[in-house]
Amino acid sequence: MASSQGTIFINYRKDDSNWNALALYNDLQKYFTKDQLFKDFNAIRPGDDFMMSIENALAKCNVLLVIIGKNWLNAKNADGTLRIQEPDDFVRLEISTALDRGVQVIPVLFDGTPMPTSEQLPENLWPLCRRQFVEIDPKRFEDDVRNLAEAIKQVLPKPGPGPIPPPDPPPKPPYGRDDDIHNNPAPLRPDNNLVWAIASTLLCCPPLGIVSIIHATKVNNLYASRKYNEAQEEAKKAKQWAVYGLVAGIIFYIIYGVLYSLGTVGQY
Repeated sequence: MASSQGTIFINYRKDDSNWNALALYNDLQKYFTKDQLFKDFNAIRPGDDFMMSIENALAKCNVLLVIIGKNWLNAKNADGTLRIQEPDDFVRLEISTALDRGVQVIPVLFDGTPMPTSEQLPENLWPLCRRQFVEIDPKRFEDDVRNLAEAIKQVLPKPGPGPIPPPDPPPKPPYGRDDDIHNNPAPLRPDNNLVWAIASTLLCCPPLGIVSIIHATKVNNLYASRKYNEAQEEAKKAKQWAVYGLVAGIIFYIIYGVLYSLGTVGQY
């Protein structure tokens, strides 16, 4: 689907080109959006003022396609007068209005119909004879419509760059920063487990207890720096190594007790 802007008005005489206009309307939707194509049966709702709808569409259209078939020029009223010569003929009014407003008017000839001459048209339609026409042959319908669509695209206004997207929001500060403190209140300070670390060092396994003490001493400093997650991790490690020391101490005392009861150690 093309990204052109603007609207295309399809002008036709029902007694002459109703089916040709419908086929053209349907095939042009391959190249333009449905909203860009104005044809009375799809754009005028029941109850709308017909003339007002036509005038509004002509006021904003960029291209007017004049569908001309074999009976376009010779269609007559009940009294035998040529409809194209009637001042209030809708087809004539639409074309003359578009010509007066400087709209790009493209005659589209179906079924081998020749282009009307100025002698065959009322005076306000004479400029139509100077417009380059396009022929639509049923045998090459899709190719001819594609060429017509390409010609229309040259006339329609080109799309602009579009609205400028809003800037990306600033990155959210790390949890616990000064500018985020009100939205994210600080959690409770974790227990640094220093008591467990010291007990493990003195009573159970000094090497593992010292590792626990190192982690325990980091907790308060990290919390003061609002690095709450890191402080929580260090508290867990301090407790973990204290437990390791406690377990190692218990195992040591059990082994020592067994060996002592066997007289292997501690007896002279």
